[in-house]
Amino acid sequence: MSDVDLPRDETPVKRGRGRPRKDASLVPITKEAIAAEALKIIGAEGFTALTMNGLAARFGATSRALYNYVNDRQDVVNMAVELFIRSTPLLEFDPVNWRDTVRKFYRVSRALYRTYPWVAVVPITERVVVDGGPRFIEMMERLLRFYTEMGFSMPQALALVRAFSRDIMSFALQADYYFDRVPEGQDDYISRVVPQPWLDRYPEVEAPRVRESLTLPGMDNDDLFEELLQMRILTIQAMLDSLPNAR
Repeated sequence: MSDVDLPRDETPVKRGRGRPRKDASLVPITKEAIAAEALKIIGAEGFTALTMNGLAARFGATSRALYNYVNDRQDVVNMAVELFIRSTPLLEFDPVNWRDTVRKFYRVSRALYRTYPWVAVVPITERVVVDGGPRFIEMMERLLRFYTEMGFSMPQALALVRAFSRDIMSFALQADYYFDRVPEGQDDYISRVVPQPWLDRYPEVEAPRVRESLTLPGMDNDDLFEELLQMRILTIQAMLDSLPNAR
C-alpha cells in the first residue's frame, strides 16, 4: 500500500476570499483534500511541519481560503489523524492459519506507516481529538476475536494488540524512515550493534563478539522487518505452548 484511499469530490467548490488559483492542475480545495494534504506533510515531516500557510501553498491559495473549510490548524490536525486511522486495513483474521494471518497484517500495516511514518509521533501539545469511525472499531474487534479464538485470554489478546502497535510504529521510524532516506554508502547505524567506524576508533577495546558480528552480511529494512516478524511469531507460539490446553 503506497497510499491510502482518499475520498474524491469532483464537484467544483467555491474558493472563498483567498487568492484565486492560477494553476488549474492544482488540487481543488475541499475538506477531504485539506486532510489528505495535511496527512502527507505530517507523515513525511512531522506535526510541527504543518502550517496553514504551507498547507495553503499546496492549493495555490492563501491560508485565508482554508478557513472557509476548517476552524483552525488544530482542526486540520484532527482531520489528518482521523483520515489516517480510518485508513487502517480491514482484514480477515484466520486463527487456524494464524502465522500467515499475522504476517499479512504486519506487512500491510507496515506499508501504511512507512508511507506516513511521523504520524506515529503525536506531540502532547497537539491535543488531538479524533473519531476513528466504525471501520477502526470493527478492525479492533476482529483482531481481538482472532487472538481469543486462538485460545488467549482477553488480557493476553490485549497485550498482543499493544505489542503489534509498538512493533509497527517503532519500526516505521527507527528502520524504514532511516533506510528510505539515508544516502547510499552511509554507515549502517541500524542493523549493526556497533558501526565499524566506532570500533575502528577504539582498537584498544576488546570486543571479539562485536567484531564477529560485523563479519556477517548487512541487513536492509526488509531483512530487519522479516526478523522482527519472525521474533513476534516465535513469541506468539511460545505463549500458545504455555496455555493449559496447548495445541
